[in-house]
Amino acid sequence: MLKRAEIEARIPHAGSMCLLDRVSAWNATRIVCHAAAPTADHPFAKPQGVPAVAAIEYAAQAAALHGALLDDRQAPRNGMLAKLAGVELVAGRLDEAAGELTVQADLVVQGASGCMYSFMVQHDRVCRARGRLLVVFTHDD
Repeated sequence: MLKRAEIEARIPHAGSMCLLDRVSAWNATRIVCHAAAPTADHPFAKPQGVPAVAAIEYAAQAAALHGALLDDRQAPRNGMLAKLAGVELVAGRLDEAAGELTVQADLVVQGASGCMYSFMVQHDRVCRARGRLLVVFTHDD
């Protein structure tokens, strides 16, 4: 449905910091995105590899993209990750296996000041991270 260039235009991350490569499905409450398996040049790579906690950034970008698609915005909306809840990470690294990551974000609640999503990040059909994230919208003054 959406390719990388269209994603980069709608979220506040570009270049190597845009972690999502494509969107396979989205509707009013859910988005499913995909990303290539992380490599050594990944922006969150450590000498030991890409830690599982980096999955949260994939989920946050999916949530930001979903919000942009819902609002039919062509430009990123300013916001920040304000809270994580119920996060479960699988020990290990995201770069341990070949294959793409699948990122699913489900809108739980949306208001004028922000939104909450539940998320799941899978790698080779194995859940690597799940939880909830709260995004608070910010405004340029």
